[in-house]
Amino acid sequence: EEEDDEDDVPTSALASRVKRKDTLAMKLNSRPSAPENEDQSAVPWQSREQWEAVRAQIGTALIRRLSQRPTLEELEQRNILQPKNEADRQAEKREIKRRLTRKLSQRPTVAELQERKILRFHEYVEVTNAHDYDRRADKPWTKLTPADKAAIRKELNEFKSSEMEVHEDSRIYTRFHRP
Repeated sequence: EEEDDEDDVPTSALASRVKRKDTLAMKLNSRPSAPENEDQSAVPWQSREQWEAVRAQIGTALIRRLSQRPTLEELEQRNILQPKNEADRQAEKREIKRRLTRKLSQRPTVAELQERKILRFHEYVEVTNAHDYDRRADKPWTKLTPADKAAIRKELNEFKSSEMEVHEDSRIYTRFHRP
């Protein structure tokens, strides 16, 4: 009787929307009972040997899959998996900083580069005004028709096969374009 009394109570619009959207309750209500569920999940095996064979087959597939997974070291090297803890990360950062500082301290100075005539500065620098213009390049290859492209490929193939000098032993490695 108490359940019937609860149904007679008018519900607000918000409460009815919440009740409608309560998907968990809907899924739990539509779930089969325990005996029905056991009947559906039971797989009819012909024999114990067949069950063992299927189980072994699944086991080998899982082992193969697990063996293909990268190791922890590989994941850490590829920066997918971070080092174990913050202390390790800080130590790694310090080591990188130390190495980079050492490399920068061993770099030659500008004076040394000038002495070795690797770097040279002119004393006089000329500056002129230039007018603004469109610096984008013309791209004629975007305007080629398929027939034009085929003709270019044909000409390249003819050049490679007859005019281009190639050592006899290397001729087999010459790449020709599709016609």
